[in-house]
Amino acid sequence: MPEWNEQCSWQRLKEDSEARENFLAESQTFIRHVASQACFRSLEWGRDDELSEALIAFNEAIDLFVEDKGVPFLAYARVLMKRRLIDYYRKQRLRQAVSLDQEDVGPLIDVHLGFEDFREQEQNRERIEEIQQFSQALAAFQLTFQDLVKASPKHRDSRQTLLRAARELASDSELWNQVERKGKVPMQALCLKTQIHPKVLERGRKYILAVALLLANQNDYVYLREYVTPQEKEAKG
Repeated sequence: MPEWNEQCSWQRLKEDSEARENFLAESQTFIRHVASQACFRSLEWGRDDELSEALIAFNEAIDLFVEDKGVPFLAYARVLMKRRLIDYYRKQRLRQAVSLDQEDVGPLIDVHLGFEDFREQEQNRERIEEIQQFSQALAAFQLTFQDLVKASPKHRDSRQTLLRAARELASDSELWNQVERKGKVPMQALCLKTQIHPKVLERGRKYILAVALLLANQNDYVYLREYVTPQEKEAKG
C-alpha cells in the first residue's frame, strides 16, 4: 500500500482531487486483493464489474472515514467493499450462486442488519481472523506470540534498527523468497544489505521475521500492521 499519509493529511485527501486519484490508483492492488478474496475468485481490472463496485466503495470510504474511531482506514474500507459486493450480488440475484461468506456474512444478510451493526461485527470477526492467520504464519517458522513478547526490543534505538531490517527484508523480493523457501532469515545477505552488525540481527531475528511477515503480507494484516506502522514510520524518520 502507498505511504501517502506521510505527505498529505486526510483532509487534503478528501478535498484534493489529484491526491485522491493518486491514492486510488496506488490502492488498486489492495482493492483487487480484498474483492478477489470476498468473491472467492481472481478478479481482473477491466473485466470484472465487482472491481468497479469495490473501487466505488473504497472511494466512499475516503469521504466517510473518521480517524479517531480506533479503526484503521484499510479495515474500514475493506468492510465497505464487502458490504457493497453483498448488495451487488443481491441486486444481480446471484447471492445463491456466489456466496461471499456462507458461514459469516450470509447470516448477516438474512437478518438484515444495519450497516453499523454489520460493520462492527465484521470488524470484530476480521480482527480475530487476522490474529489466527498470523499465529499460523508464525507457527510455520516455529514462532509463537509468546516468543515475540520476549524478543520485542525494549529501547527505541534498537526497535528502529530492527524495524529497518524488517522493512528491507520484506521489500526485497529476492531476500523474501529465500525466507519463504528455506523458512529462515538469510542473515548474511540481510547484514550486507542493511550494514547492521550480525550480532544485532541475530538477537532480533525473531522480531525481524515477525514484523517482515506483517509487512510482506500487509493487505491481509490491516489491523495488526497498525501496531507496527507508527513505529515503522518513526524508524524511517
